[in-house]
Amino acid sequence: MQPLHITAIIPGPIALAQGRLAFDALLAATIAVRDNIPPAMSVEELVPIEVPIQREPAGRFHLASFAIGQPVQHELRYVNRRFPIEQAQMFAESSVRVLRINAGPSKSYRIPLETMHLLHGRLDWWCVGDAVAIGVLLESITHLGKKRNVGLGKVGTWSVRPCEPWGDGFPVVRDSRALRTLPPDWPGLVEYDIRQARLTYPYWLRDGLESCAVPVI
Repeated sequence: MQPLHITAIIPGPIALAQGRLAFDALLAATIAVRDNIPPAMSVEELVPIEVPIQREPAGRFHLASFAIGQPVQHELRYVNRRFPIEQAQMFAESSVRVLRINAGPSKSYRIPLETMHLLHGRLDWWCVGDAVAIGVLLESITHLGKKRNVGLGKVGTWSVRPCEPWGDGFPVVRDSRALRTLPPDWPGLVEYDIRQARLTYPYWLRDGLESCAVPVI
């Protein structure tokens, strides 16, 4: 394990939830897809997945930052779904007299989605990990963020390279700022928000929430 700097070059638009993308979770999701591990709906259903990143001394989370990137342009798009009324009328049984398109499975919708372009088209992460194993996992990741199925967040290139740590907080605290979810009493923390969150992946799971120091948005 060694200090590493990871960069993804994303030449086009990307949609990120609150602008944060956890590197440890990204690798864990890639392993889950590779090994056909289904998503867990509760802590009891979790299948342990270990990523090639060093854990902190108590083993609660991995020493990896969340994504750092600077948006330079924002664009509002819409996710649209129009129920195919004509086809439904053609194939529906003769007893069907009403089709409700404002509720239920036939509901049409138009949901706003904010996308962004990044400065120099890049996202950066830092971690302490195995460069070769991480590089192998990244080879299969072609898109990042939300709505990857429509081409958003397409990755042009990945780079994984050794780096010099910036100090005792590497890679989770820099200039006294939290770079990922951390215990509030983590050494060196000054600038952070407090939120109910998880210290480790899967971060979207509601079980296991606790008061954590999170990066300031």
